[in-house]
Amino acid sequence: MKKTATPKLSLNEAIIAHLLRQSSPDPLFGLELVRRSSTGKLQLKKGTIYVTLERMEKKGLVLSELETSPPPHIKEGDFYIPRRMYRLTPLGEQALAGLEEAVAQIPGFLVGS
Repeated sequence: MKKTATPKLSLNEAIIAHLLRQSSPDPLFGLELVRRSSTGKLQLKKGTIYVTLERMEKKGLVLSELETSPPPHIKEGDFYIPRRMYRLTPLGEQALAGLEEAVAQIPGFLVGS
């Protein structure tokens, strides 16, 4: 039986995977990922988030679904468009763990971070 290679993550994919893992089991929507990344040095951009999420979904790293109910701040009767919510898949978790393991093998790489 042939073993399937774990997909490699780009920097943006790694940031998204990390943020989705932190929020698990709760899914996140794209602009929330941008907001959560804005506190760090590596920030996601509004213009690339959905392109990256779509690519990750095609690779099987994330799953998406439309919200089934409005967020709490939306009042009954207000206009509401369901957001697409994203979760990390087991393959996405495996890819992130593989990247973390590879980086940990570089002597001194994360020292002083």
